[in-house]
Amino acid sequence: MKNRATVVLLSAGILLGSTRTCVMAAEQTEGAAVLSVENTAGSENLSVDESLSDDRGNADASKAESEGDINKMAADLAEKTKEDVQKYMEEMETARKAAEEKAKAEEEAERELEEKKKKEEEQKKAQEEARRKDEEEERQKKAAYEKAEEERLAKRQEIVDFALQFEGNPYVYGGTSLTSGADCSGFVMSVFKEFGYELPRVAADQYSASAKKSLEDIEQGDLVFYGDYGIDHVALYIGNGEVIHASTAATGIKISDYTYRQPAGVGTYLD
Repeated sequence: MKNRATVVLLSAGILLGSTRTCVMAAEQTEGAAVLSVENTAGSENLSVDESLSDDRGNADASKAESEGDINKMAADLAEKTKEDVQKYMEEMETARKAAEEKAKAEEEAERELEEKKKKEEEQKKAQEEARRKDEEEERQKKAAYEKAEEERLAKRQEIVDFALQFEGNPYVYGGTSLTSGADCSGFVMSVFKEFGYELPRVAADQYSASAKKSLEDIEQGDLVFYGDYGIDHVALYIGNGEVIHASTAATGIKISDYTYRQPAGVGTYLD
Protein backbone atom coordinates (compact mmCIF):
# COMPACT_ATOMS: atom_id res chain seq x y z
CA MET A 1 0.00 0.00 0.00
CA LYS A 2 2.85 2.37 0.83
CA ASN A 3 4.45 1.73 -2.58
CA ARG A 4 1.14 2.44 -4.33
CA ALA A 5 0.82 5.82 -2.61
CA THR A 6 4.36 6.71 -3.65
CA VAL A 7 3.65 5.82 -7.28
CA VAL A 8 0.53 7.99 -7.30
CA LEU A 9 2.42 10.99 -5.93
CA LEU A 10 5.28 10.52 -8.41
CA SER A 11 2.80 10.25 -11.26
CA ALA A 12 1.20 13.51 -10.18
CA GLY A 13 4.58 15.20 -10.07
CA ILE A 14 5.57 13.92 -13.52
CA LEU A 15 2.26 15.03 -15.00
CA LEU A 16 2.60 18.50 -13.48
CA GLY A 17 6.16 18.80 -14.75
CA SER A 18 5.24 17.80 -18.31
CA THR A 19 2.41 20.30 -18.42
CA ARG A 20 4.67 23.15 -17.31
CA THR A 21 7.14 22.24 -20.09
CA CYS A 22 4.35 22.51 -22.69
CA VAL A 23 3.40 25.93 -21.39
CA MET A 24 7.02 27.12 -21.57
CA ALA A 25 7.23 25.86 -25.17
CA ALA A 26 4.10 27.76 -26.04
CA GLU A 27 5.49 30.93 -24.51
CA GLN A 28 8.73 30.57 -26.54
CA THR A 29 6.72 30.12 -29.75
CA GLU A 30 4.73 33.21 -28.96
CA GLY A 31 7.91 35.19 -28.39
CA ALA A 32 9.29 34.11 -31.77
CA ALA A 33 6.12 35.25 -33.52
CA VAL A 34 6.29 38.66 -31.90
CA LEU A 35 9.94 39.00 -32.85
CA SER A 36 9.12 38.13 -36.45
CA VAL A 37 6.40 40.76 -36.49
CA GLU A 38 8.76 43.36 -35.09
CA ASN A 39 11.40 42.57 -37.73
CA THR A 40 8.85 43.06 -40.49
CA ALA A 41 6.98 45.98 -38.91
CA GLY A 42 7.89 48.32 -41.71
CA SER A 43 6.29 46.12 -44.32
CA GLU A 44 3.10 45.19 -42.48
CA ASN A 45 -0.03 47.27 -42.00
CA LEU A 46 -2.44 47.82 -39.09
CA SER A 47 -4.48 44.68 -39.85
CA VAL A 48 -1.46 42.45 -39.05
CA ASP A 49 -1.04 44.04 -35.57
CA GLU A 50 -4.68 43.39 -34.85
CA SER A 51 -4.33 39.78 -35.91
CA LEU A 52 -1.34 39.27 -33.60
CA SER A 53 -3.27 40.87 -30.78
CA ASP A 54 -6.09 38.34 -31.27
CA ASP A 55 -3.59 35.45 -31.35
CA ARG A 56 -2.05 36.67 -28.10
CA GLY A 57 -5.46 36.75 -26.45
CA ASN A 58 -6.24 33.27 -27.64
CA ALA A 59 -2.90 32.02 -26.32
CA ASP A 60 -3.57 33.59 -22.91
CA ALA A 61 -6.98 31.97 -22.78
CA SER A 62 -5.51 28.60 -23.79
CA LYS A 63 -2.81 28.94 -21.13
CA ALA A 64 -5.37 29.76 -18.45
CA GLU A 65 -7.51 26.81 -19.51
CA SER A 66 -4.49 24.48 -19.42
CA GLU A 67 -3.48 25.69 -15.99
CA GLY A 68 -7.04 25.16 -14.76
CA ASP A 69 -7.05 21.63 -16.09
CA ILE A 70 -3.69 20.99 -14.43
CA ASN A 71 -4.88 22.40 -11.13
CA LYS A 72 -8.02 20.26 -11.28
CA MET A 73 -5.99 17.19 -12.15
CA ALA A 74 -3.56 17.92 -9.34
CA ALA A 75 -6.44 18.42 -6.91
CA ASP A 76 -8.05 15.15 -8.05
CA LEU A 77 -4.76 13.33 -7.68
CA ALA A 78 -4.23 14.86 -4.25
CA GLU A 79 -7.72 13.81 -3.18
CA LYS A 80 -7.20 10.33 -4.60
CA THR A 81 -3.84 10.10 -2.86
CA LYS A 82 -5.40 11.26 0.39
CA GLU A 83 -8.10 8.61 0.04
CA ASP A 84 -5.52 5.93 -0.75
CA VAL A 85 -3.39 6.98 2.18
CA GLN A 86 -6.44 6.96 4.44
CA LYS A 87 -7.42 3.53 3.15
CA TYR A 88 -3.87 2.33 3.64
CA MET A 89 -3.83 3.62 7.20
CA GLU A 90 -7.17 1.96 7.91
CA GLU A 91 -5.92 -1.32 6.47
CA MET A 92 -2.74 -1.02 8.52
CA GLU A 93 -4.81 -0.39 11.66
CA THR A 94 -7.04 -3.36 10.85
CA ALA A 95 -3.98 -5.54 10.27
CA ARG A 96 -2.46 -4.32 13.54
CA LYS A 97 -5.60 -5.13 15.49
CA ALA A 98 -5.85 -8.52 13.79
CA ALA A 99 -2.22 -9.24 14.68
CA GLU A 100 -2.83 -8.19 18.29
CA GLU A 101 -5.93 -10.38 18.49
CA LYS A 102 -4.05 -13.30 16.95
CA ALA A 103 -1.17 -12.84 19.36
CA LYS A 104 -3.61 -12.60 22.25
CA ALA A 105 -5.43 -15.74 21.08
CA GLU A 106 -2.14 -17.61 20.73
CA GLU A 107 -1.08 -16.44 24.18
CA GLU A 108 -4.40 -17.55 25.64
CA ALA A 109 -4.14 -20.92 23.87
CA GLU A 110 -0.61 -21.36 25.20
CA ARG A 111 -1.76 -20.43 28.70
CA GLU A 112 -4.63 -22.92 28.51
CA LEU A 113 -2.23 -25.58 27.25
CA GLU A 114 0.14 -24.91 30.14
CA GLU A 115 -2.76 -25.07 32.60
CA LYS A 116 -3.91 -28.33 31.01
CA LYS A 117 -0.42 -29.80 31.27
CA LYS A 118 -0.13 -28.62 34.86
CA LYS A 119 -3.52 -30.11 35.70
CA GLU A 120 -2.60 -33.39 34.02
CA GLU A 121 0.69 -33.49 35.92
CA GLU A 122 -1.10 -32.79 39.20
CA GLN A 123 -3.69 -35.44 38.38
CA LYS A 124 -0.97 -37.91 37.46
CA LYS A 125 0.89 -37.08 40.64
CA ALA A 126 -2.30 -37.53 42.68
CA GLN A 127 -3.00 -40.86 40.97
CA GLU A 128 0.55 -42.00 41.61
CA GLU A 129 0.28 -40.92 45.22
CA ALA A 130 -3.04 -42.74 45.56
CA ARG A 131 -1.52 -45.84 43.95
CA ARG A 132 1.42 -45.77 46.34
CA LYS A 133 -0.95 -45.24 49.24
CA ASP A 134 -3.13 -48.16 48.13
CA GLU A 135 -0.05 -50.33 47.70
CA GLU A 136 1.20 -49.34 51.15
CA GLU A 137 -2.19 -50.05 52.71
CA GLU A 138 -2.34 -53.37 50.90
CA ARG A 139 1.18 -54.18 52.06
CA GLN A 140 0.29 -53.29 55.63
CA LYS A 141 -2.90 -55.34 55.45
CA LYS A 142 -0.99 -58.27 54.03
CA ALA A 143 1.72 -57.89 56.66
CA ALA A 144 -0.92 -57.64 59.41
CA TYR A 145 -2.73 -60.68 58.05
CA GLU A 146 0.47 -62.68 57.75
CA LYS A 147 1.46 -61.67 61.28
CA ALA A 148 -1.98 -62.57 62.64
CA GLU A 149 -1.93 -65.85 60.74
CA GLU A 150 1.54 -66.60 62.01
CA GLU A 151 0.44 -65.87 65.56
CA ARG A 152 -2.72 -67.93 65.09
CA LEU A 153 -0.83 -70.95 63.80
CA ALA A 154 1.87 -70.49 66.44
CA LYS A 155 -0.76 -70.63 69.18
CA ARG A 156 -2.23 -73.80 67.74
CA GLN A 157 1.22 -75.29 67.51
CA GLU A 158 1.92 -74.27 71.08
CA ILE A 159 -1.19 -76.12 72.31
CA VAL A 160 -0.21 -79.22 70.31
CA ASP A 161 3.37 -79.11 71.61
CA PHE A 162 2.08 -78.79 75.15
CA ALA A 163 -0.21 -81.79 74.74
CA LEU A 164 2.50 -83.96 73.16
CA GLN A 165 4.65 -83.90 76.27
CA PHE A 166 2.04 -86.02 78.06
CA GLU A 167 2.18 -88.86 75.56
CA GLY A 168 2.53 -92.17 77.43
CA ASN A 169 0.87 -90.96 80.62
CA PRO A 170 -1.94 -93.14 82.05
CA TYR A 171 -5.60 -93.19 81.14
CA VAL A 172 -7.87 -92.85 84.16
CA TYR A 173 -11.64 -92.88 83.70
CA GLY A 174 -13.08 -89.66 85.12
CA GLY A 175 -9.57 -88.27 85.60
CA THR A 176 -8.38 -84.77 84.61
CA SER A 177 -4.72 -84.92 85.60
CA LEU A 178 -2.27 -84.65 82.75
CA THR A 179 0.38 -86.47 84.74
CA SER A 180 -1.51 -88.84 87.08
CA GLY A 181 -4.12 -89.79 84.53
CA ALA A 182 -7.15 -88.50 82.63
CA ASP A 183 -9.86 -89.77 80.36
CA CYS A 184 -10.34 -88.41 76.80
CA SER A 185 -12.45 -85.38 77.65
CA GLY A 186 -10.50 -84.71 80.88
CA PHE A 187 -7.25 -84.71 78.92
CA VAL A 188 -8.55 -82.23 76.30
CA MET A 189 -10.17 -80.04 78.95
CA SER A 190 -6.97 -79.85 81.03
CA VAL A 191 -4.78 -79.07 78.00
CA PHE A 192 -6.96 -76.15 76.91
CA LYS A 193 -7.28 -74.89 80.48
CA GLU A 194 -3.56 -74.17 80.46
CA PHE A 195 -4.20 -71.58 77.70
CA GLY A 196 -7.21 -69.95 79.32
CA TYR A 197 -10.03 -71.92 77.67
CA GLU A 198 -12.88 -73.37 79.76
CA LEU A 199 -14.28 -76.46 78.03
CA PRO A 200 -17.23 -78.56 79.20
CA ARG A 201 -16.33 -81.72 81.10
CA VAL A 202 -17.68 -84.46 78.79
CA ALA A 203 -17.02 -85.08 75.09
CA ALA A 204 -20.63 -84.69 73.94
CA ASP A 205 -20.88 -81.25 75.57
CA GLN A 206 -17.47 -80.26 74.22
CA TYR A 207 -18.69 -81.04 70.71
CA SER A 208 -21.93 -79.10 71.21
CA ALA A 209 -20.08 -76.01 72.48
CA SER A 210 -17.43 -76.02 69.73
CA ALA A 211 -17.43 -74.24 66.37
CA LYS A 212 -18.04 -76.91 63.73
CA LYS A 213 -15.65 -77.50 60.84
CA SER A 214 -15.39 -79.93 57.96
CA LEU A 215 -12.69 -82.58 57.83
CA GLU A 216 -11.25 -80.83 54.74
CA ASP A 217 -10.59 -77.70 56.82
CA ILE A 218 -9.15 -79.39 59.90
CA GLU A 219 -6.08 -77.75 61.49
CA GLN A 220 -3.69 -78.38 64.36
CA GLY A 221 -5.44 -77.76 67.65
CA ASP A 222 -8.89 -78.74 66.40
CA LEU A 223 -10.83 -81.52 68.16
CA VAL A 224 -11.95 -84.69 66.42
CA PHE A 225 -15.07 -86.31 67.86
CA TYR A 226 -16.11 -89.96 67.55
CA GLY A 227 -19.23 -92.00 68.28
CA ASP A 228 -21.54 -94.39 66.48
CA TYR A 229 -24.66 -93.47 68.48
CA GLY A 230 -23.74 -90.05 69.85
CA ILE A 231 -20.41 -88.51 70.77
CA ASP A 232 -18.46 -90.74 73.14
CA HIS A 233 -14.81 -89.87 72.49
CA VAL A 234 -12.63 -86.83 71.69
CA ALA A 235 -9.04 -86.39 70.46
CA LEU A 236 -6.72 -83.43 69.73
CA TYR A 237 -5.61 -83.09 66.11
CA ILE A 238 -1.81 -82.56 65.94
CA GLY A 239 -1.37 -82.40 62.15
CA ASN A 240 -0.25 -84.81 59.42
CA GLY A 241 -3.44 -86.86 59.84
CA GLU A 242 -2.76 -87.70 63.50
CA VAL A 243 -4.39 -87.10 66.88
CA ILE A 244 -3.28 -87.40 70.50
CA HIS A 245 -5.85 -88.70 72.94
CA ALA A 246 -6.38 -90.57 76.19
CA SER A 247 -7.34 -93.81 74.54
CA THR A 248 -7.88 -96.70 77.00
CA ALA A 249 -6.51 -97.91 80.32
CA ALA A 250 -4.34 -100.34 78.36
CA THR A 251 -2.78 -97.77 75.99
CA GLY A 252 -2.98 -94.54 78.00
CA ILE A 253 -2.36 -91.18 76.25
CA LYS A 254 -1.12 -91.94 72.78
CA ILE A 255 -0.89 -90.79 69.14
CA SER A 256 -3.12 -92.38 66.48
CA ASP A 257 -4.23 -91.74 62.91
CA TYR A 258 -7.32 -89.55 63.07
CA THR A 259 -9.11 -92.18 60.99
CA TYR A 260 -8.46 -95.01 63.45
CA ARG A 261 -12.20 -94.66 63.91
CA GLN A 262 -14.72 -92.98 61.67
CA PRO A 263 -14.85 -89.33 62.80
CA ALA A 264 -18.32 -88.11 63.72
CA GLY A 265 -17.37 -84.48 63.49
CA VAL A 266 -14.76 -81.75 63.94
CA GLY A 267 -15.03 -78.82 66.31
CA THR A 268 -12.70 -76.05 67.47
CA TYR A 269 -12.26 -73.47 70.21
CA LEU A 270 -9.45 -71.68 68.45
CA ASP A 271 -9.34 -68.94 65.81
